[in-house]
Amino acid sequence: MIYKIKVITYLVIAVLLVRCEGGKKSDMFVEYYRTGGFVGLDDHLTIDKDGNAILERRDTKTEFKLDSDIINRLEILLNDAEFTKLKKEYLPSRQGGDLIEYKITYSGHTIRMIDTAIPEILQPILESLNQIIENGYQP
Repeated sequence: MIYKIKVITYLVIAVLLVRCEGGKKSDMFVEYYRTGGFVGLDDHLTIDKDGNAILERRDTKTEFKLDSDIINRLEILLNDAEFTKLKKEYLPSRQGGDLIEYKITYSGHTIRMIDTAIPEILQPILESLNQIIENGYQP
């Protein structure tokens, strides 16, 4: 009997933890990774629906707030590209040591791409996200 109570208790705790994590994820608007290249980029940017952003670069973590205009423009770019309908990967036929890898998650859809294989429709999205990183990064 004690064993059953322990099992039920653990299951209830597990369900509660999953629900708590799920709540955090639902606030996420965009998640962006940029890694590699000659300089060894290692950037991770998360933006929630309210414009709160967290940028992690190597040993630094910066939090900042984006204007609603930036969020709206990014959302327009993502929707105009029909982001959730695009392929999950865009990879070059030849690998290279100085290529940069990008990963964007939006509306539950993740796209991974590497320099030289990025579709034209995704270029403005990458430019906007890279601009956010450059403007938001305050060492």
